[in-house]
Amino acid sequence: MTAGAFKYAAFDLDGTLLDQDGKIDDDTVAGVRRLRSERITLFVVSGRSPDLVKVLGLAPQVLDLFEPRMVLRNGDIIWNWRTNTVESIRPIPDAVLPTLAHSFPDFVADTEQGLVASSRRAAAGHAVFYGCPRSSITVADGPPTMPAAKVTIYADPTRVSAALRGIDGCTFDAAEEGRRCSVIPTGSCKTVGLAELMARRYGQPTLDDVVAFGDGSNDACLLRCAGAGVAMAVSDPDAARSATIQLAGSLAAYLTEHFPAGLDKARGYVGGGSCCHERMSAAACARSAERPD
Repeated sequence: MTAGAFKYAAFDLDGTLLDQDGKIDDDTVAGVRRLRSERITLFVVSGRSPDLVKVLGLAPQVLDLFEPRMVLRNGDIIWNWRTNTVESIRPIPDAVLPTLAHSFPDFVADTEQGLVASSRRAAAGHAVFYGCPRSSITVADGPPTMPAAKVTIYADPTRVSAALRGIDGCTFDAAEEGRRCSVIPTGSCKTVGLAELMARRYGQPTLDDVVAFGDGSNDACLLRCAGAGVAMAVSDPDAARSATIQLAGSLAAYLTEHFPAGLDKARGYVGGGSCCHERMSAAACARSAERPD
């Protein structure tokens, strides 16, 4: 198989393109540049928000290797880094923010206009935890009125979960360390976000021509649904099971010396993993992601 068998490549950031210090090394850049030289169109598909991508300070010559539109917040946000605009957002239900504001003073919403905090304390804590500048977070007098793709609440998760009971269309997640939890739209999925972008902007009805690279549990679905999936050497077990191959060495070495060795565009369904999508249309991906499993 030649590199030209794939027209598109989708890359996760943390743990894939980026090292543990949040940097992309020169060898990895060289590998990515090799794919570009093969006329492969490159996308960033990440769980980060636009603000948390900006804080990485990626060099313009690195960003220029990728398409302007990034699939962020696990598929819920399409952000154009060239124009610094959110072009689409899949929001949590309207009832979530007013409900939280009634009982919880400290939360931060990820909105189409950036990070908006309900208090200075929430803004300061969020900046420290996520490593973003405090100046990037706006403190609002009341709950944000614009759509939000995620809200992080700094409070007892049990109380937050009880307050949101009965609100459909959102998923609740408690952090392991406690005193912090988040709410996202039900069915958040990188596969759905990328598939919708590919269909709308690139006229691609499936992800068959995409090779995906990732390492986390939130990459597992995309690694399964793309034409081929490549899991990093250190990957979540779910991601490793869902991929076509798992690397033994670095991403840089694979891209520069071996790609697309080991990949098979004609693969069928691969068992295991957190989602049960096969390669499918954007609409079918969206329906599948809404299942509770």
